Amino acid sequence: MAKAFDMDPVARLTALEDIRVLKAQYCRYVDTKNWRGFAGLFTPDAILSFPENNSDWVPIGQFLEGVDPALAGGISIHHVHSPEITFSSPTEATGIWAMQDRLFFPPGVEGLANASRIVGAGHYHERYRRIGDRWLFERIRLTRLHLAIEIQPRTIT
Repeated sequence: MAKAFDMDPVARLTALEDIRVLKAQYCRYVDTKNWRGFAGLFTPDAILSFPENNSDWVPIGQFLEGVDPALAGGISIHHVHSPEITFSSPTEATGIWAMQDRLFFPPGVEGLANASRIVGAGHYHERYRRIGDRWLFERIRLTRLHLAIEIQPRTIT
């Protein structure tokens, strides 16, 4: 965990709210498939690790190439709460968020792993960097406590 940085209370509360809004936008942009808005939430050198999708860290550009096709035709719902945010400087912070996601793929849509429904829970472990007047994601790693996948039945013709 990053060493805590002593901030002015008003600056700290403002930064906390900015990071909360950043995370809310992350969830909304994924769920509405607003990939342009989503890309704008990250530093140019941002990396992500979602172990069920990638065995290693991937740059944001590579992540974006795979996420739209993976969620095409499906519905996703992401909820996050209980953030633990620590500031290490006026421009750097880390955070852990509890999360739950639900993904639904209707019949005929080839969802992730041929799933009809995916339900998961765990934690986002994040690093943020302030560039100018905006906080952005620099690194996101998802750890899972639970992941349930319902497979779509195959149709034999």
